[in-house]
Amino acid sequence: MGEFILFSTSLRRKALGTLLAISAFVAPAVVIAAPAQAAPTVTTRVASFSAGPSTVVRGNAITVQGQMQGYGRAWVKTGTVTAVVYFDPDGAKPNAAVRTLKTSTTGYFRTTFPASVTGKWSVRMPAAGALKGNTSGQATVRVVAPAPKPTSARPASTWNCPAWAPIKGNAPSGIYHLPGQRYYSRTTPEVCFATERAAVQAGYRNPRSDSGNDRAALRN
Repeated sequence: MGEFILFSTSLRRKALGTLLAISAFVAPAVVIAAPAQAAPTVTTRVASFSAGPSTVVRGNAITVQGQMQGYGRAWVKTGTVTAVVYFDPDGAKPNAAVRTLKTSTTGYFRTTFPASVTGKWSVRMPAAGALKGNTSGQATVRVVAPAPKPTSARPASTWNCPAWAPIKGNAPSGIYHLPGQRYYSRTTPEVCFATERAAVQAGYRNPRSDSGNDRAALRN
């Protein structure tokens, strides 16, 4: 009986030794909780925000600009942060992001867009680190169609028309003369036209070689 007890004790010791040996090679699983990210605490604003000019001709530039600032004891520059420009074309697509950019090291941003349609412009700064996010007010820019190009002009001098309106109109004869035509250089214009169509619409007609009208144009 005593031998059996000794044998059992020996087995238990061997089993315990085996377990300890195995545990030496198996690293215990350690779970490290990620630290909670601190919520932003610094209030920010978009200072000196503008979008303009307030009225612009289609195709010209619209400038959007301002400065990101944070508040401690006073409003100060934020440093380089992200600015997102939004555009609302007359309520058709509210708060549509149209460009993302980085400010300068002093928080300033300035960017331009080709004017296409009337709408409202604004800028947002997403929260970053200790800085809270913010949104500017909206600035409306009205886009208008270009003025029609002029089709006629006064002569540049007694004998010459402007380069953009080279067709000479002789009022006494009611004839217009194109550059290179027979009497062009000898005609003194009272009005100049950009196109033949403009001359015809003004009541002028094309000259006929050796006609009485041509001779009248030269006399005048």
